[in-house]
Amino acid sequence: MKKTALLSLLLIFSFCLFGQNKQETDIDQWLYQTEEENIDASRDTVITNDLIKVNYNQKSAHLAMAMSMLIPGTGQFYANRTAITTYIFPILELGFIGGIVYYNKQGNDKTDKYEKYANGELVTYLTPDGTPISGYRYERGRQNQIQDILKDINTVDIYEDTYFRLDENNSQHFYEDIGKYPHYVFGWMDWYYRFAADESGNFVTPRWQFDGPNDSPHTHWTGNYPICGQNTDIAISINSHEMSRMRQTYIKMRNDAKDDYGIAHLFTFGLAFNHLVSGLDAVRVTRNFNRYYISQAAPSFNFYAAMPSGNVTPMVGFKWMF
Repeated sequence: MKKTALLSLLLIFSFCLFGQNKQETDIDQWLYQTEEENIDASRDTVITNDLIKVNYNQKSAHLAMAMSMLIPGTGQFYANRTAITTYIFPILELGFIGGIVYYNKQGNDKTDKYEKYANGELVTYLTPDGTPISGYRYERGRQNQIQDILKDINTVDIYEDTYFRLDENNSQHFYEDIGKYPHYVFGWMDWYYRFAADESGNFVTPRWQFDGPNDSPHTHWTGNYPICGQNTDIAISINSHEMSRMRQTYIKMRNDAKDDYGIAHLFTFGLAFNHLVSGLDAVRVTRNFNRYYISQAAPSFNFYAAMPSGNVTPMVGFKWMF
C-alpha cells in the first residue's frame, strides 16, 4: 500500500516537472525569438483563434421539412440555397398549379357547352314530312308526358314516381341524369318526334317493347318501335345510338368535360406529392449541409494578443462569415 502511494506521488511530481519545463521553454522561445519568428507566431495565433471560434452552423431538419411541405423549395433554400432541388420543386409547383387551373377551365368551358346544348339554345327539328318544329333539345315537358304514360301501363311494376325523379331545376344532378339513365331519354327532341309523334310532329301514344307481359310486375321497358319512317316494325333498344343521337352527342360532350376534370384531379395529386417529396428532400439537403459545410456561427468580436513589432499588443477583431 505504501509502495503504491509512493509510486503515485512520483508520477505526479514527474508530470508537474515536465509541464514546468515545457512552459519555461515556450516562454523563453517567445521572449527571445527573432522579428520574423514574431510575425509567424502572430499569424499562427490569429489562425489558432479562427479555428477555435469556427464551428458547425447546424440547420434544423424539422424546420426545413415543415417549410418545404408548406411551400416546396423553401426548406432547401433555408438549408442550402445552392442545392439544385431548391429550384426544381418550385418549378414543379408552378407547373402543377398551372395544370390544375388550365384543365379546370377547360372542363368548365366544356360543361357550359354541353349544358347549352341540352337546354340552353333553341333549335329546329324537321319531321319526316318536312315540318319544322322549334324547341330545346331537351325539355322536361316531353319527358313528363311520356313517363306518365309508362307509369299507367302497369300499376304494379317499377315505373312509378320514385323511379322517375328528374330534378325540376338545372342542377348538376339534372344534367347528369339526362345522359346517364335511359328512362330520361323521353325529353330529347329526336326521341320524342320519332317514337311519340307522327310525320307532322303531332303526338301519338308510343309503341313500347317490354321483356315480358304487360301485366307482370317484373316487366321492364327495353325499347320502342318508330312511329313513322322506315323499319317501323323493328324495335330500337334503349341502349342503341338510334334511340337518340342527340343524347349520344350530349354524353360524348359530358365525357370530354369529365376527362379534363380528371386530368386536373391528377395534377392535384401531383401537387400533393410534390409537397411531400419536397419535405423529405429538405431533410436530405439539411443533413448534407450539416455534415459537410463549415461556417461561422454568428458575427463575433475576438480578443487576442499579437506581437506585430516585437511587443505584446492586445487586439480585437470582428468576424462574420456568410
